[in-house]
Amino acid sequence: VREAVVSTQSTGTTSNPKVVSMASRTIVKYSLFFFNIVFWLMGTFFIVIAIWSKTEKGTLTDFNSLAVDPATFLLIVGAIMFWIGFFGWVGALRENVRFLMVFGTSLIILFLAEAAVAILAFVMKEKVKGVVEEHMYTSITSYRDDSDLRDAVNVAQRTFQCCGVKSFTDWQDNAYFKCCNEGIESCGVPYSCCNISLQVNLFCGVNIMDYDKDKFCNNNNNQTFVPSSNLKEGYGGGKHIYEEGCLDTMESWFNKNLYYVGGAALSVAIVQIVGVWLSQSLIQKIKIASVGGYFK
Repeated sequence: VREAVVSTQSTGTTSNPKVVSMASRTIVKYSLFFFNIVFWLMGTFFIVIAIWSKTEKGTLTDFNSLAVDPATFLLIVGAIMFWIGFFGWVGALRENVRFLMVFGTSLIILFLAEAAVAILAFVMKEKVKGVVEEHMYTSITSYRDDSDLRDAVNVAQRTFQCCGVKSFTDWQDNAYFKCCNEGIESCGVPYSCCNISLQVNLFCGVNIMDYDKDKFCNNNNNQTFVPSSNLKEGYGGGKHIYEEGCLDTMESWFNKNLYYVGGAALSVAIVQIVGVWLSQSLIQKIKIASVGGYFK
């Protein structure tokens, strides 16, 4: 095995030489390279998908809808991954100390930001829940305005077997589903609220509420009453649609799977720490081999 040896002078005497194994340097270099090339490619893929999605919707320059636009969120995540992955794989391949320092520093900043968000979320749990609830209501009112948002809501309701925010009646806040609307979807809910065996029919949630329009709708077609549990006969009891809201359902799922969520977060943190360690290790080996060193 070839080794790089650097002699250091200390108070006029030669101390023990620093030895860098070329094999270990190569392993660290290409481990960092292949890890980051995959990371960079994933970031590039996310950016392309996000831009394509925004182009299809004609909102390429609209970045004000992060809370209700999955494409914007995907674009930001992709950009961060692209930045970190680019500096990581180029720095490792070219053994560029400055690029490796940018990579390591970016990972440290990202790690600290994630830790800060996690701590704040734990300390301000009720505040976070309120923000999530607000965004969920916004998603309901904007359900028909954004195809990506609509798909995300449908996936969430199917996955967690829930409907609305606190109840299926929250869908009365959507202009298409409110009972005073004369459209085909009035007095209904999205198909993703239906029991999983019924979701093959996209209209399974249409016109399922027993509602007196003459009594509760005014001349301007604005709803003045939100039904609480008045489903039509045969539609109640959770047999036809999921009646429980997604906010409590998701919170319950999170609490039940807290160890798994914590394990996933810890795994991400370990990957970031290993990335920082690999970059600093390679930087150290490069410096030792390039400053007054020789190979034997």
